[in-house]
Amino acid sequence: MRTLHILKSTILRSLVVVLLLPPGITAAEEYEVWLSDQANSQGITTAAPTGTHGGKIRIYDGIDLDQNPPINNPTVLDVTTDLFPGADTTTGAHVSRIHGVLPSPNHQHMALNFVASGHLGIVDGQTRKPVCLFRTTGTTTGRQNHMSFWTPDGLHIIVANQAGRILERVDVTRNSEGSLEGFTFNGAASLDLVGGAGRITVQPIGVDMDPADGIACTVSGIVPDHQPLTTPSGASKQAAGVRPLNAPICPIPASNNRHVFATLGGGGMFVVDMTATPMAIVAEYDLSVVRAAGCGGAEADGFMHLNTGTSGPHISEFSIYRFALDYPAAPAFSAPNSPLPLAVWQDQDNGKVAGVDLPVGNNRDAHGIVIARNSESGATSYLHQLDRIRNNVEVFKLSPPWDDLSKRHEGTYNLTTGGACGGTIGTARTNDPTPDLGDLTLGGVPTGNRIYVALRGPFPLTISHAADGSCPGLGIIDLSPNRRSGNLTAVMNTTVLNADGSRNLSDPHAAIVRKKTP
Repeated sequence: MRTLHILKSTILRSLVVVLLLPPGITAAEEYEVWLSDQANSQGITTAAPTGTHGGKIRIYDGIDLDQNPPINNPTVLDVTTDLFPGADTTTGAHVSRIHGVLPSPNHQHMALNFVASGHLGIVDGQTRKPVCLFRTTGTTTGRQNHMSFWTPDGLHIIVANQAGRILERVDVTRNSEGSLEGFTFNGAASLDLVGGAGRITVQPIGVDMDPADGIACTVSGIVPDHQPLTTPSGASKQAAGVRPLNAPICPIPASNNRHVFATLGGGGMFVVDMTATPMAIVAEYDLSVVRAAGCGGAEADGFMHLNTGTSGPHISEFSIYRFALDYPAAPAFSAPNSPLPLAVWQDQDNGKVAGVDLPVGNNRDAHGIVIARNSESGATSYLHQLDRIRNNVEVFKLSPPWDDLSKRHEGTYNLTTGGACGGTIGTARTNDPTPDLGDLTLGGVPTGNRIYVALRGPFPLTISHAADGSCPGLGIIDLSPNRRSGNLTAVMNTTVLNADGSRNLSDPHAAIVRKKTP
């Protein structure tokens, strides 16, 4: 009877909320925020004061974050002890450097990306239990998983094997009723972005973390060696002055579930038909069109929006590109550097060097993209482009003219204005948020009113030349009602101490919003 009473009370409260809402507005989704912290959580000793492997996932309940002030009370999962304790035995390495977390389109499963060890972990978002653990292909240049992205239909995960310079694919299988049957690392689908003989040194590995759960975790096929050195047009895949370092950074799938926009560490870009086996390049861009080290992409209004950020110490880089979506299916392909991006926005300080052309610390670094919809009109959207170095956010209105981003630039807001970011153990600096990857709140009341963003620490483990912050944690950016501006209003501080307690090693890299599964 008590259970029935609770159920009735819950339904009644939900009905009351819906009845009180204005027409056209729906009740807010229940959500949580997953924050990936790259700092080692294992092996922290006097001999190894910063640890050897591991990392933490912090999961914040939306109910806590919606309080005033928000409550800093996350559930903490250690990626080694709580999720993948046997990784060293089964895959040859401990999981290390949890770089990013992304939900499946139905928010049931989370993809965990390990940039140091090259693992891809699949975790059930609701039960928080591990499902699969994969390790990417080893090549003569290395093995990593910088980030992976689900396709919109949920049938594939595209993996950026950064050091391996290879793009890889995990296929998701479902039965005729739509129930999940398994994840398959499809070795035959892997696309070597360099090519040549003797490149493949180790085949991918798959581990089924719970054989009793009815979800198979397997590897199929063989990653082919001796893939072509050239693109379909006959140009070199990787060459000085063209595409000097084909380390895939962020492969962003398009809504057609066919094309992937793969940005490259050294500059240039490939558009890839991910449905081909192996995956196939259908468009190629060089340094003259797309600059280096882009990691941010979002599709909106029929265009793909991509960025590029700093590629080295003290180099200023802040660019945004708008590409159309009409690319061919393999084996057809476009001519090099075509079609050109429809619009480009480049900061006036691009290419300048801090300490030479700019004051030290005044260079720029575009990283991560969030698109928010105007809740007043319900139509117009605004693209928020974060800057890890200057702590600025540039805002662009997504409306015609589509071919001129400079006319769509709505303004800038700074995350230091409210003073929510303080300092932490081991650094004398304060109020230097250093925003990395973030995500927008789910639909509700009001729609998309916040950006949750990872704030980097003073001892960054990746991209140290651009990601040195003073208040590691989860940042809350409250947006204006028209979504044209925002303010960093709170920081949920995180801490991982070194062996003697003199430094806070915490280094969050990505925050993602997950809808709680009904």
